[in-house]
Amino acid sequence: DPSSPVFMSPPLPSLSPHPPNVVPPAVAPGYTPKVSFDTFENPVASMFSFTLQVKTAGYVRNRHTRVFLCAAGPDESGKEALDWSLEALVQDGDELVVCRGIQEDVFEKDHDPIREEARQLLMQVQAKSVEYDPDRKLSIIVEFIPGRVTETIDRLIALYRPDSVVVGTHSKKAWQGMVLRGKGGMGSVSKYCLTHSPVPIIVVRPERKTKKSVEKRRADPKRGTHFDVDGDRAAPPPMNRHGKTYDVIGSRPLGSSGRGNP
Repeated sequence: DPSSPVFMSPPLPSLSPHPPNVVPPAVAPGYTPKVSFDTFENPVASMFSFTLQVKTAGYVRNRHTRVFLCAAGPDESGKEALDWSLEALVQDGDELVVCRGIQEDVFEKDHDPIREEARQLLMQVQAKSVEYDPDRKLSIIVEFIPGRVTETIDRLIALYRPDSVVVGTHSKKAWQGMVLRGKGGMGSVSKYCLTHSPVPIIVVRPERKTKKSVEKRRADPKRGTHFDVDGDRAAPPPMNRHGKTYDVIGSRPLGSSGRGNP
């Protein structure tokens, strides 16, 4: 009710010139803004985050809406995961949650560059979505969250209840180098998801890496022959779209997460 009074507590001290919880819009043509949140400056928030939300004009959420969570860092692996999600996965009426981890020392720095990076990412996602399918209606959410990777993934899965989680093959870099406690090494995030996620995981691997893997396998004298066709030609991977190879692997069978089949 616009006539009802709104009571707001005094703003908390901030390193940023913007008041807490005020999120400048980042909306491309054809999209409309949704309620966005900024809890970077709020010490009582359950999860520090910077959240931006938009939806395509005419988007309506219904019982057929699917939700996908994509870990999209600034490295090649994260970009491939996001590109594949927009190009080959999400369909009309779906919701895509794009998350990016940031280092925990963010609280000691000016937050404006992070907010601007989030807005730029949201604009890029909107532009790519239109490029791949201008008629598709989507809800897009961008989450920038500092903190421990494992806790972030678990909380986002609990919050959004996605039908699937999309990660790159080397998603450790997607979280800007933050290391899982006692579980370092390449692909730490994707490995954690594969062993702990209650929903199916989609691991995106670029085509060039797939070809390299096939060539390496063919050169191995101890390899089996089940990937060969006509004795000398490697068969394409069983799941391939738009030049990107992926595996759908989950810690539970597909459809067991309570949301139905993805």
